Amino acid sequence: MWGRLALLVGVLCLFLPGGAGSASDYRISPGDTLEVAVWGYEDLSRTVIVRPDGNISLPVVGELRAQGATPVELAQQITTSLSRWVKNPRVSVIVKSFAQHQIFVLGAVARPGVYPLQPGLTVAEAIALAGGFTTNADRDHLTVLRKEQARDVKFSVRFTDNPLREDSAVRFVLQPGDNLIVSEATFTVTGAVARPGVYPVGTLRNLEEALATAGGTLTFADPSRAEVQVGERVEVVDLLDTSVRQRPLQAGMTIRVPERENTLFIIGEVARAGAYGWIKGRCETLMDALTAAGGPTREARLERIVVNRGNRFLQVNATTPQGARFPLQPTDVVIVPSRPRPNYEWTAVLGTLLATYSVFRR
Repeated sequence: MWGRLALLVGVLCLFLPGGAGSASDYRISPGDTLEVAVWGYEDLSRTVIVRPDGNISLPVVGELRAQGATPVELAQQITTSLSRWVKNPRVSVIVKSFAQHQIFVLGAVARPGVYPLQPGLTVAEAIALAGGFTTNADRDHLTVLRKEQARDVKFSVRFTDNPLREDSAVRFVLQPGDNLIVSEATFTVTGAVARPGVYPVGTLRNLEEALATAGGTLTFADPSRAEVQVGERVEVVDLLDTSVRQRPLQAGMTIRVPERENTLFIIGEVARAGAYGWIKGRCETLMDALTAAGGPTREARLERIVVNRGNRFLQVNATTPQGARFPLQPTDVVIVPSRPRPNYEWTAVLGTLLATYSVFRR
């Protein structure tokens, strides 16, 4: 009766769905207790414990490597070895008890740490043991690191609503020593923004809020040619379009804001020094550029403005009509110098000498 039941269980195991993370793919480990049943040959059936070296010993068969194999795979190995002495052997392997194993849950969970591994424990159940996700966890990019034959193997797992997916967290079964890593959900903003960098998604909802977090675009930015990248897919978008700015923000997304191809730089004695777009008909003369920069300050020396164009330095007198209409080119740098200041130090010394002289005259 016992042999018939063991055989039935072994046959059923053959029809269970396979896959990298399915429950039927439990890998035998040192310390596991196995029941090996050979139908019709009770003297060949044994209950064995997997030794620390990963092997087991069986009558007739001798030494076999059990560590790393599934019960079905080990049963097939035993069947092949017995077939030289036994006609059409029928073998089943059942894991009677499991060694005390552990897994490691790390990253964006409430209680990262080491947890005991129960047979069939899935990624979703392990996350529940660790207190669940934090608010900034990236549920779509979970990682399981596993040692297989002295090499590290990486599995990508998703917390998806579809349990039929191979990479579903509710289906992927953990193995002894697995490291489950829950990364934080972040996005990246680069290019012509005030504070480029990597930011947590948190409660941010769309591209507009993501740009605001990065301090907004700079004056020389060209939001109409921005790039949004998710994974390997790159899309050119117009961030000046309200509907585009309302697009949902995704973990791992990269937003690149390019500079305008036609940009002027205005520095020195102006109200708002910085970079400005060269626009034909609107910002293409020296006076246009000064106006865009908020106008000159009181200390500006308009008759000695310098325009750096490539390797040349051109002096322009903006107080004349011709100088005010001086045509600028993209990438020009306009330098507005300060008026020369009087030497206050010598003035103070001269004042002291005159005061001293007047005292002695009395």
